[in-house]
Formats: sequence, C-alpha cells, structure tokens
Amino acid sequence: MPVKHEATAPASMAATSPALQQRIARLASESGRSTDSVATEVAGYLHELRTRHDPLVHGLSVKAGRALCGLGYSRIDYDLAQVERMREVFARHPTVVLSSHRSYLDGGALTVGFSDHGLPAMAEFVGINMGFWPLGPIWRRMGGIFIRRGSAGPVYKLALREYLGRLVEQRRPMRWFIEGTRSRTGKLAPPKLGLLVYVVDAYLQGRVDDLMLVPVSVSYDQLHEVKEFAGEARGTAKEAESLGWLVRYIRSQRGRFGTIYVRFGEPVSVRQALGPPASGASDAEEERSLALNKLAFEVSWRINHATPITGAALVAVALLAARGVPLAPPQFRVALSGYLGQARDRGFPLAPSAEVDDMATLGNALRAFEARGVVTSARSGNESRYRVAPEGHLAIAYYRNSIIHFFLLDAIAELALLKASRAPGEAREQRFWEEAFEIRDLLKFEFFFQEKDRFRAAMAGELMRLAPQWRERLGQGAPGVRAILEQAQTLCSDMMLRAFVEAYLIVADTLVDWRKDRPFDETAFIDLCESRGEDYLRTRKIRNPESVSRHLFRTGLKLAANRGLLEPDDMVGMGRRALARQLRSLARRMALVRAIAVRRVLAGVGDASR
Repeated sequence: MPVKHEATAPASMAATSPALQQRIARLASESGRSTDSVATEVAGYLHELRTRHDPLVHGLSVKAGRALCGLGYSRIDYDLAQVERMREVFARHPTVVLSSHRSYLDGGALTVGFSDHGLPAMAEFVGINMGFWPLGPIWRRMGGIFIRRGSAGPVYKLALREYLGRLVEQRRPMRWFIEGTRSRTGKLAPPKLGLLVYVVDAYLQGRVDDLMLVPVSVSYDQLHEVKEFAGEARGTAKEAESLGWLVRYIRSQRGRFGTIYVRFGEPVSVRQALGPPASGASDAEEERSLALNKLAFEVSWRINHATPITGAALVAVALLAARGVPLAPPQFRVALSGYLGQARDRGFPLAPSAEVDDMATLGNALRAFEARGVVTSARSGNESRYRVAPEGHLAIAYYRNSIIHFFLLDAIAELALLKASRAPGEAREQRFWEEAFEIRDLLKFEFFFQEKDRFRAAMAGELMRLAPQWRERLGQGAPGVRAILEQAQTLCSDMMLRAFVEAYLIVADTLVDWRKDRPFDETAFIDLCESRGEDYLRTRKIRNPESVSRHLFRTGLKLAANRGLLEPDDMVGMGRRALARQLRSLARRMALVRAIAVRRVLAGVGDASR
C-alpha cells in the first residue's frame, strides 16, 4: 500500500504553536474579538488549506496530465542539462518554484515533467476557484493547496502565513505562479508578492538557513487560450470555472499546437539577496518592501530570459514587421533573418520550432496560424501570401509579446537616439541617456528592467552592437541617426512598442477629458477608453488594433496613478496633458521608424521575389 503523507497537522497548530497563539491574541485585541473566536476561525482556515501527498493519486494525476497535454501537443520539452543542475538544488536546499503562467496546462506540464525526470513532488498553491468537484478533492490529495485571492481578511492572512511558515520549516518543496493568474497579453505580468512575503518572513525568522527561489518558464508553440485572452481584451467576460467548463476546456485542447517548453532560470538565493536570517524579520517596513520587490523582479527577469524564442513568436514578429504587406514564405525568411540572426549571435534561447529559415518549419507555423483564424492567405501566382487577419491582431500580438524583452533595449535605443538628435550638439549624448531613462520609467509597469546602473551598462552594450560609431553619428544630428536606423539589422520600436504607447495615449487623453471633481470609477473609465480607442482606430489617430485592449488600459492607469494623475487636485490637468504630449512625441518618432521600415520591407519583398 502506498504511504500517505500529511503536509501538516493544521487542526492542532493553534494549540501547539506558542508563536501562533501570541499572534492570535494580538489580532483578537486589535479587532475587539475574543481570542477563542479568532483561534476557531484560524483553525477553520488551516483546515481549508490542508493538503497531502498520496502517491497513488499523484501517479494517476501524472497520467491524466500527460493525456491532457497530449491532446494538442507532441511533447513536453525539458532541457536535460538544466534538469541535472536543478536536481542538486532541490536535494540541497529548501526550494520554492516560481513559474510563469500562460495556460491552465502549465501545472500539468510541470507535474508530468518533474515526475518523468525524477524531480520532487511539490506542494502547489492554486486559486480556490479551481477547487470545484471533482477536481478539488483530487488536487488536494496530490499536494494542491487552495488559497483565497483578493479581499482575504486579516485572520485568513494570519492562517496562511502560519501554514507557509510551517511548510518552509519542514523544507517542503513548494510551487506557485509568480504572476498569480494567467498572462493575458503574452508577456510576463508583474509578480504578486503575497505568498513570497510569507515565505521570506519564515526565512528571516530563522526557520531555515537559506531558501532557493527557482525561476521556471512554461511556454508553448501555440496556445488555444489566446482566443479567450483576445476576447477579454475587448471586454468579453471570463468564463467561471466549473465541471462543465472543465469538460469544454478539455475538448478545446484537441488539435496540433506544437510543443510545450519548460525551462529553468538560475536560482536566486534569499540569503545572498537579503543577508542572514534575523530574528523576527524586524527590518524597516519600507526597506523590507523594496528588498522584496527587487527579489521578485529578479526572479521575473530570470524567467523571461530563460523563455525560449519559438517559431510562432518569430512569425508573429515578421507579420507585424511587414506593416500590412502580404508576405510569401521566401519573403518571411528575409523579414525574419535579422531577428533570427540577432538571436543566434547573442545566444538567446531558441526552441526547435524557431528554425524558421527552414521552409518546412516556417510553413508549419503559418498553416497553424491560418487554422486558428488569426492569419489569412491569398494565392499570388504559384505561392500563397500571408497577412494578419482583420480580427487576428490581438492574438498575433500575444505571441510577439512573449519575446519583446529580448529586443526591448533596441527599441528604446531607436527612440532615444531620435529624440537626442534634435538637441544641441554638445548636449546630445546627455539627452540620449535622459530619454532612455524616461522611456524606462514610462514602461516600468509593462516590462522588467534591471536596476539603473545595470540598465545603463546593458544599454551601452546595445548601442555598441547597434552602431559602434554611435557617438560620432549622434554628433551629426538627425542625418547621422537616420543613417544608424537605415543600416540597423532590425527596426523594432514601432512594431514592438507602439501598442503600449497608443493604449497609454488613449488613457491620457481620456484622463484629460475626465473632470477633476468627478469621482473616479475604473470600470466606467476603461469603458470610455475602449470607446475612444475604437474611434481613434476609425479615424486613423492610432494604427494598431491591439492598442484597444482593456489589459493595456489598466496598465496605463497604473502608470497614471503612480504619477499622481488620478488625484482630484487643481494641478492634475497639467500632469495629464504632459503625459499625453510625451506619448504623442514617442508616437511621432515611431512613425519615422515605421517609414524607414516599410521601405526596407518593400525592398526586401522585391529582392526575395526575384
């Protein structure tokens, strides 16, 4: 008979932990409740959080995960050298696996792969929305821990903190999705700090000597859920999880979606990041919060740079880089050569499907996109020419977004050089750096940037790669910068960043028109942004359909809130108009990049047709 292991004995925790008893008494005093009532509520939550590892159920779940992933994917691809390195990390340290989250299939791909490669079974944290019958009871017996999100009260947070601390103390390997929910845009979303705060607190209290945070990327050649995400971006409500939903989801996975890729980033030692444990985690709150944010962003940065570039992502880049020009397969190879060459030269991780200079691999990616309805084709002579379908821009942008971080510094360099070229000669280099940091600040809620010194060093390296004589060219003003762009291996600021800039511009313009004495209602505001965005598309004030996205509008609101532009004071109108001017300036520079890129695309199409 398999042995069944209980992760903890939650029902008895309140009675056996003096530290927990003290916290319960303190919370009862602060809330005006009796100690017994708080203790009873804590015990109830601890019971809700309970989990166990049943080897029999775990084995069945591995088989079920393999069957589900196998409906649409040919295999789950792990890097075996990375697996061997991680095996030693798991053996020597208490670990927390922090994974990206693109699909409901992510958990299955991790469970199956960890089992196949002899890595330890994890205690897995899952949103309580997934706890419905029959999935919930099964998940709980294979290490699933269901947690509440959103407005959980202080008693629940106390119970969750204690439960996580006990798991850390037991050196139980844990896993959760650092974004908290699936990425709706294709790029890694900002990290959720809640659970990470609790495990770091357990480390700082000295429950373990060190804690290793293991970044993991789960990505896909193609993904059925992209259609759902595109609908949500335009206001379609997310379907609630239920047994019926589960049946429909399983059916939707039948198809040919390629391969699932699981990659490990370099682990992060909490001890190295924060120093040795300190009793009671007594750091100043502001310093502690900053340190935790840096820790989470470092993990996210490493997830991004472990994510392999797929063929679908490269084809999406080529489709968008064509700026509406239909391309035949030979022309795709020309359009992709710069990006693929740059990825190879700089050692970016490449999935097998990324070898799109092979005509068969390229054809498979194009046909798969066409089958999903996001790309259309038309015969021209003896070959088909492909372009983004009228309703396919958000889906194509999803795949493009999955690799933007690899080309982000190039895009910033293009825009900052154009800005600096208009400054007086002696001030151009200084203006370049000022503008690069301004763009970094503008996009800080979308992308993971390294700290300022590392960012500046990375940008300097990017400039040398882009144009070794960039200082001399910048000294020549606009003609010199234009020569840099004309000769660049790739031009990407317009194609990769325009959607974000245009979405933020819609937010800024809507804020300008929002009366300062009107109470702010986010839902009503986002509705207005969507209406304005559709109008801007019709009147050609913006170019990209993917700019009209409720996901991007919400991020634009975060930026506005960070700049104090949601406050109802007399000066807020000036700040809102200044943001709109900054964004329009970026959009004008992107138009210059676009004009150069379109000429290059047309020339490349002509060369490839000969």
